[in-house]
Amino acid sequence: MHNNLERPDITAALRTGYPANHKDPRPPVCPVCGRECETVYRMGRYGEIVGCDNCIVECDAWGAPECAAEDE
Repeated sequence: MHNNLERPDITAALRTGYPANHKDPRPPVCPVCGRECETVYRMGRYGEIVGCDNCIVECDAWGAPECAAEDE
């Protein structure tokens, strides 16, 4: 006879990563656009969230007129 001394929730957690009575974890939601996301972007190191991988579009700074250096 197999002697399993662990509780069922511990066995389930070891097997699946979640306890036996788990609910699927809710995916994170961007506070800016409200969509599910994987990555959020902050202003500065600990600043406020400015968007996510859905609502921020990466572009080349060399081609963005807003990033052009002003002549002195």
